[in-house]
Amino acid sequence: MSRVSLDRLCVGLLALLMWVATPAWSAGATPVSQLLAGEMPALEENASLEQLTDRLDQIRQGVTSNANDDQLSQLRQAAMQVQRQADALTTIRTTDISRLDDQLKVLGDVLPDEGESITRQRQQLTSDKKKLLAEQKNATQLTQSARDLSTQIVNLRRSQFNSQVTSRAASPLSPAFWSSMIRPTDDDVARLQALKTEASDALASALSPEHRWLFIASLVAALLVWTLARLLVERLLADAMVRWLPEGRLRRSALALGVSLATLATIAGSVSLVRWGLETSAELGADIASLINHVLTLVVFSAFITGLGRAMLMLQRPSWRLPQIPDEVASALGWFPKVLAVALMVLLTQERINSVIGTSLALTVATNGLTALVVSLVFFAALVRYRRTRRKHQIERPTGLAGLIPFVIVVWVLLILLALLAGYLTLAYFLAAKMLWISVVVTCAYLLVTVFGDLCETLLSPRQPGGLALASTLGLKPRHQAQASTVLAGIGRTLLLFLAALLALMPSGTSPSELLMSLADWDGSGGKMLGNLNIVPQDIFIAVAMFLGGLFAIRVVKRWLSERLLPETDMDAGMRASLVTLVGYLGFLFLAMLVMTTLRINLTSLTWVVSALSVGIGFGLQQIVQNFISGLILLTERPVKVGDWVSLAGVEGDIRRINVRATEIQMSDRSTVIVPNSQFISQNVRNVTMGNALGVVGITLTLPLETDPDQVRDLLMAAYHEHEAILDAPAPSVTFKDLTASGMTLSISGYVASPRQVSGTRSDLLFTVLGRLRDADIPLSSPQSMVLVQEAPKPADEPA
Repeated sequence: MSRVSLDRLCVGLLALLMWVATPAWSAGATPVSQLLAGEMPALEENASLEQLTDRLDQIRQGVTSNANDDQLSQLRQAAMQVQRQADALTTIRTTDISRLDDQLKVLGDVLPDEGESITRQRQQLTSDKKKLLAEQKNATQLTQSARDLSTQIVNLRRSQFNSQVTSRAASPLSPAFWSSMIRPTDDDVARLQALKTEASDALASALSPEHRWLFIASLVAALLVWTLARLLVERLLADAMVRWLPEGRLRRSALALGVSLATLATIAGSVSLVRWGLETSAELGADIASLINHVLTLVVFSAFITGLGRAMLMLQRPSWRLPQIPDEVASALGWFPKVLAVALMVLLTQERINSVIGTSLALTVATNGLTALVVSLVFFAALVRYRRTRRKHQIERPTGLAGLIPFVIVVWVLLILLALLAGYLTLAYFLAAKMLWISVVVTCAYLLVTVFGDLCETLLSPRQPGGLALASTLGLKPRHQAQASTVLAGIGRTLLLFLAALLALMPSGTSPSELLMSLADWDGSGGKMLGNLNIVPQDIFIAVAMFLGGLFAIRVVKRWLSERLLPETDMDAGMRASLVTLVGYLGFLFLAMLVMTTLRINLTSLTWVVSALSVGIGFGLQQIVQNFISGLILLTERPVKVGDWVSLAGVEGDIRRINVRATEIQMSDRSTVIVPNSQFISQNVRNVTMGNALGVVGITLTLPLETDPDQVRDLLMAAYHEHEAILDAPAPSVTFKDLTASGMTLSISGYVASPRQVSGTRSDLLFTVLGRLRDADIPLSSPQSMVLVQEAPKPADEPA
């Protein structure tokens, strides 16, 4: 009874906190784009063409080389908003023009005796159409201008980033590095003092008598949501997983996802409460409002990192831990997410302060270097702790990709430290940010892929209770249900991994929101897919990385097809092997086209390659091309397939692999013969196992004429019926083949399931038949031979 009351009290308290946080969550953030120079007003949803043009002019004026990366990012988002609204306006005008065309068609052509009202109506419609056409043209031009301006901003950000990365500064080993932070310039001190004064004024207004209690209440509510609500939500989630989800991996993966989302949601709610309290109670200036927005965003990001770490390590419930991490290692790394989140919160807040007030370049670069140093040292300490724990408890090194992760992090941390020691502070900061970002993306991808796979397995697999219930409801066959589960899980995981790779390899100077907005606005018509032959080092690096990643992806897809999807179908082994090979060829062809697109190689630039190939084919490559085409024919028409027993030009054995140029045939002595594919097309091929042909086991005996044939027939039939490999249908049969002076010839034949069983079965039957003939005293005919003896003639004088 007390437990039920406690649960109701906790639920009621959680509902009260949610109700308190509702106005904070619903309150919109202060638009950072309005804090730019010029205080641009908010753009209406249905802005006119003139308003959009004015806004684009304002954005264009703000795009200068003096603007920092944050300002350029905000300007690009504003330009993309103008582009979307101009595109929507073009669509609306197209619809209006179509409607006017329909009205003009109804009026028809000008008639000599038509009424004056119809003439005026036609003239008005024609005039309106001309205006709409002009607006449509201007809107289209505005869309293109906004797109060009967005591209210009991206190029400017990239150039700024490249110039900063290649520049050198004082390393952390030199006193100049620390002096820029300990003793900043007078200008930086003045800017910091102005920001401090603005923050003091904002805090004083928040603690004024008329706003004091509201501000304190928002802070207390934020603290309660941060601590009590988070613990309560996690407890309710654990109880819900046990109560509503079946036993299995879905419980663990769903709880891990729930813990991370609960941590993120509660801390985001706390942040929203604090922001709502500040905006309601305090008078915020432009700089302090921008800083607060940035800091609160950093709090949410740090909370997200903490939530992911808690979900992966699951120290409170080790048995529910999703990844296979030993308890000793998880306990040793329990501090890592929290320390990393706090370090990022402190260091990135200082970076936001530098960005908001516009400090000197030396202080900004030094702060970036300090951030890279602290982040790399935190990762290095985690690696050292992991190594010591594994050695102390004699834990084996994990295999596969899990065992490769520590090595990659070690190499990455060493690169960051080397860049710091060499004075490339911006490069080290970029590497540290990439390491942190890729770690977050990989962890999220692992969590989402696992949850999605477990969800498909639980709901669709015929081996789970949920799948059985779904099958009985919809009348699905287990085979089709298993195929649907495998295909759906594969498609979902592929999309999630593609999105993760896209976010992980996000270009420098681009945020995730900008990347997603760019993908949403992409229609496939902008830009050339294959430009002129203009290869730059960056394109080569991207192409090589794409090629290696593509090869790995093709290998994973082929293994998934051969081990997961195709075994659930009715295809035979040969068909599955052929399909996997074709998918590999098509994937490699697509990858080659993608790499060529990345290198901006025009097909016309390959004319000399085609010409050289034509000459080579004419002189000596025709056999290679013939074998290649023959290999494609073998994979599509499938006259022979993997697993068939074939005989070709004295070579007899099993087909093990059909490659592009040749086919591998394994002989009876386990040796392998490489046969060109063209021989399977141009020569006679004996396919013993084609069409599931049965094997025939035949034995022929020659017996003396005095032997009882009925007794021998019964003996042979009994031996065949008793052997387990001989099929009952078609039934074995005995044939009286011949009767000669040397004896009678009897032949018996029976069928086995495969020609591969003929040799072994015939050997067994010969042993059995000869033993029984010997037991029955039935001899076999000996070979007859005739010897001609010619006597020598007697002498004439010898008496007869």
